[in-house]
Amino acid sequence: MENGPQFIIVSGMLGSGKTTLLEGLLASESATDTAIIVNEAGEINIDGAVLSESARGMSLATLSNGCVCCSLTNDLVTTVQDLVESRRTSGQSPFARIVLECSGLSRPGPIVSSLQELSDLRLRLHLVTTYDCSRPSLRTGEFEDAVAQLAAASTIVLTKVDLVSSARRDEAFESAAAANPLARVVNEFSASVRVREAFLPPESGMPIVLNEQSRQPKPPRLLHPRVRVFRAKLDENQSWEATLDWLENLAGALGERLLRIKAIVPGDNGSDRVLLQSVGTTFSAPRRLSPNTTAPLGAIVIATDCGRQDLEEIPVEHAVTWFDH
Repeated sequence: MENGPQFIIVSGMLGSGKTTLLEGLLASESATDTAIIVNEAGEINIDGAVLSESARGMSLATLSNGCVCCSLTNDLVTTVQDLVESRRTSGQSPFARIVLECSGLSRPGPIVSSLQELSDLRLRLHLVTTYDCSRPSLRTGEFEDAVAQLAAASTIVLTKVDLVSSARRDEAFESAAAANPLARVVNEFSASVRVREAFLPPESGMPIVLNEQSRQPKPPRLLHPRVRVFRAKLDENQSWEATLDWLENLAGALGERLLRIKAIVPGDNGSDRVLLQSVGTTFSAPRRLSPNTTAPLGAIVIATDCGRQDLEEIPVEHAVTWFDH
């Protein structure tokens, strides 16, 4: 069965530039065969009205009166199904991408979980988070929501870069990279390049940092003691079944504290390598890597309120060695 459309979740704090980024996408040639779903936590969907000006006849749906990660998950599933079915019955080719713009209040984890009801559509998930350089949310009272959004992202896009000094921009870059070392960080002054890089499909390899000035920033540091990034080295003899049990135990033990996992684990045949990822406690389908891959077995875990001792106490069949990332 062929893969379905790319499903892009655009998250970011209030006023961080999500709608501006989407306007740039709609104005580009690459917006062909794109559907947009806008979620605003209010009765008046201002973002939807703004984007409708740029939509040029493209499919645009809105979800109001709630936050999509809470009360509107069923509405989201129905809306996606309706968009796909309407496209099919009209005789047009399938959408290349469906983009959901979340409200600034939304956390991606519950949204990703709700999309399991759409497994038959074989959506290819891509999470994009905007990070405002002029008002860095990791330094404000919005920290909890901001770190949940950043940690879930495949791609983090620095916004409002023209409003800050180069030092502030460097600081925002370091903060984003520290909050999620698995993400690509788009650090571009040009709006058109920023849009293009934001919506590139994520690659299966380790993250690439996009930095137009080719700067060599200082090693990233976490700006809040509650968020920790850990690296696990797996035993080469770990079986596929034992690895799955370990990851399930890990997700169960951490619960809502778990923000992200990216792991390369042994497959069901000794020489195989399989990529497993989660947003929160929701795992995507396993992806078998090329037989030629030289990537070592291991995992990166991003969590809040968690110490290395908590992870070392989780049952595992073979040895797992934990490190602070």
